[in-house]
Amino acid sequence: MPTVLIADDDADHRELLTYTLRRFGHEVVAVSCAAGAERAAGAGGIDAVLLDVRMPGGSGIELCRRLREAPGTAQLPIMLISADVEGDRIQAGLDAGADDYLTKPYRRAELGARLEALLDLRQRPAGAPATAATAAMRAARAALPRPVTGPPLRRTA
Repeated sequence: MPTVLIADDDADHRELLTYTLRRFGHEVVAVSCAAGAERAAGAGGIDAVLLDVRMPGGSGIELCRRLREAPGTAQLPIMLISADVEGDRIQAGLDAGADDYLTKPYRRAELGARLEALLDLRQRPAGAPATAATAAMRAARAALPRPVTGPPLRRTA
């Protein structure tokens, strides 16, 4: 059973995410701030991370960047979740190393599908090549002349 770390300062949203992910069959570790999330992720036993973009003590985008820089958490699948749909913010999240950016409001089924795709990526052996679709998506993102204005493309395993 995969363990998902949720970092969100909104208690109601944290509770809703926790309930939803448990219904999907996941264990959940829920924290309310960036510092708590960094400690929990660094302690190990986490299979994926869902970060709110705006939290006390640091943004989810900055936390994502720090998790990517730390050897023990660099490979964790990370999804940013935010009501902020500004193209610059989405692009900043992806540039920081997020695997996905889900905008609020979202459907639970969409959250579940995206999370499963991220967990599938984690199960791929280290060094295994990305699928052609993932490689094409990365190339398309890199070639963007301006910020992304819509929802990000979902990574595929």
